[in-house]
Order: sequence, then structure tokens, then C-alpha cells
Amino acid sequence: MTKTSRHRLLYFGCLIVVNLLWAAQYPAYKIASDHMGVATLNFWVLLLASAILAPLAIRERRSVPRGARVWFKFVMLALLGIIPPSVLLAWGVAHSSGANAAILSMTIPVLMSIMGVMMLKERLTVIRVASLVLALAGTLLISRSDLAGSSFRKDLLLGNAVIFLAGAGSAFFNAYAKQLLDKFSETEILLYGYLAAIVPCAIIAVATGEHPFYDVRAFPLSAWLAVLCLGGLSWGSAMVLWMWVLNRIEVSQASVSVYMLSIFGVILSALMLHEHLGLVQLLGGLVVVVATLCATEFDHRTSQRKKETISDEATS
Repeated sequence: MTKTSRHRLLYFGCLIVVNLLWAAQYPAYKIASDHMGVATLNFWVLLLASAILAPLAIRERRSVPRGARVWFKFVMLALLGIIPPSVLLAWGVAHSSGANAAILSMTIPVLMSIMGVMMLKERLTVIRVASLVLALAGTLLISRSDLAGSSFRKDLLLGNAVIFLAGAGSAFFNAYAKQLLDKFSETEILLYGYLAAIVPCAIIAVATGEHPFYDVRAFPLSAWLAVLCLGGLSWGSAMVLWMWVLNRIEVSQASVSVYMLSIFGVILSALMLHEHLGLVQLLGGLVVVVATLCATEFDHRTSQRKKETISDEATS
């Protein structure tokens, strides 16, 4: 196995770990949201994640953002790429349903690929499109119960629209953050983006009449443990690892891996909530893993062969 192939398999393994950590956020959000408002919860999660990332960002600092123009980029990242998949998603689910959110979240990898093409000039190769389709098919097998429980009635239209916008925000974050990787490190982008998002979360909490976010004694220990899990794992370790991989492969390649969220969501539900895990769901999970491997490894090998062929033809 070549060094490059080992690197591609390392990226694949990292994507598995990232999606596992992301899937763990759902029970944590459920526990914390029983005691905290949506904006308050995300205020503390992002504040904790910022505190964890700050030492890393300082150690590998490339440049300190200077001037309104540079900070405007991180404000955009916060308002369009961090607030939507955190605050807006929770609001949308509250005004729609978990099943609808699961269905609409399937559009995120597609939106990521589209934004990769539009914002980063990436190519949508046949293999990448086929991997997306294959992963979507596997996810549909896993999410049969969500499909059966989904509803798109008129009274749920606003909630569904907000969930879709939250997914679009997640896709925007990945494409826009990759642009910033030319000047900033992975942890710097996360830290500056989180700091820019903390203030809007506080403003939203006050504007919507949530319990004062600064009244820390009002929230039980279980809520703070959930915040610790979210800030340390989902928005901390997982995001650092995700940005590290995103800095080394294209957005459209990484997008396929997002479908693995449904796999780990089902597995965690089976382990923690004793829900039934059927053969069809296991098959769907295998399909998603194969699709992700195709997008990260097989697509790279095919591209390398084409480059070698072009180089040979140019020198002959």
C-alpha cells in the first residue's frame, strides 16, 4: 500500500470517527434542551468549545484577524454557517418533527457538493455523483421508519423550511470555511467563528424571552454534563478532526460521509434506547460505508490515473 493510499484510508477513518461523535450530540441536545432554551444552550456550548480550542489556536496561529473586512468573514461564517445548524435547526424541529428533520437532512451532502462547485470550483465527477446516489439509497434503507413517520402538511411548512435552511447553513459552513483555510488554521477558523456566533446566541436568548443564560445555578448538573459533551466532543474534537480532513480532500468528497450520521444514529438508538436494529438497516449502513470509501479512495485513484495518463501523453 502506497503512502498516499494510507493517507486516504486515514481520512476515511477520521470521517467515521467524526460522524460517530456528531451522532452522539442528539441525546445530549435532548437532555440539555429539557432545561435550557435553544439559544442559551448553544451560547454555552460554543463558549465551552471556544475555551477548549483557544490554546490550540494560539499554538498554531498563522495570523490574527485584523480590520473590519477580515472579521466580517467570520461574522458571515457565524451567521450563515453556525447559527443555522444550531439555533435554527432546533427551532425548526420544534415546529415540525424529528422524522421530517431526518428526511430533510439528507439534502445536506447534495448541498455541500453544489456549494463546492459554486464556491470552490470543484468538479462533480461521475464517481462522486454515483457515491452520493449510492449513499442516499443506503440512508433511505436505514431511515424507513422516518419516511413512514414524515409529514409535510401546510401547518409544518415553516418548520420544514427552517430545517432546510439549517441544512443549507451547514453546507455553506463547509465550503466557506475551506476558503478560509488558505490564511487560517483549522482551529483558528473554528475559534473565530464560534466567538462571532456567541454574541448572536446571547441576543437571541434575550430577545425570545428564554431564561437568563447567565443564571448558571438555574440549570441542573445533567444539563451541564450535556453541554460538556457537546462543547468538548461534537463542536470541539469532532469539528477539529472534520476541518483537518476538509483541508486535505474536497468538499464534494467529504460530503458523502455525512450520510454515515444516520448509521450511528440508529446504532446509538439501539444501544441506548433499545430500539430494534433490522437487517435492512444494517445493509443500508454497509451501502453508505462503501459509498464513502468510493468517494474518498476510489475517486482519488481514478483522478491520479487520469493525471498520469495526461502527463505521459504530454511527454511522449
